[in-house]
Amino acid sequence: MKLLKTQPYMKDSELKSYMESQKEVRAFRDWQIIYSVQTNQGFLATKISIMLGVEKSKIYRVIQLYNKHGKNWRIYGKWGGRREERSKMSIEQESSLLKKLEKEALSGKIIIYRHVKNLVEQELGQEVSDDYIWDMFKRHNWKKKVPRQSHPKADKEKQEEYKKNSKRFWQPNH
Repeated sequence: MKLLKTQPYMKDSELKSYMESQKEVRAFRDWQIIYSVQTNQGFLATKISIMLGVEKSKIYRVIQLYNKHGKNWRIYGKWGGRREERSKMSIEQESSLLKKLEKEALSGKIIIYRHVKNLVEQELGQEVSDDYIWDMFKRHNWKKKVPRQSHPKADKEKQEEYKKNSKRFWQPNH
């Protein structure tokens, strides 16, 4: 069992006022964890997790980030989502690349996935995964649009004749 301890970045009273000034529920909850650990030195994570009704892993994660980064720890404490510092291209770069492709598509050129992937790889100078391209399409609301398939041996004239001469409704035979 691990004893929790916070770095003395803030006094208890300062920490309490900072916690109470939070507008967002998640932020309040996180600062409540820090306040509880700091004011209850020597308590185990299991006891604090029961006291606050949160998972032990969340307590460890919040305290670790607070001890590492101090008062501004919540800047680093965001989990999930797309992060600009880790992304290969910014949203603006992706948008400008897709705008060029959109012009080509409107002029009648068929845009295929491999072509887009090659363009992205040329611009970045490195290989990208297939998921990156599909995620980029999703971020910019691009949808897969293909013409309806038709059989290569289909006879258009016979189809039109069938449409004209077929019954308008169907009645079962009794």
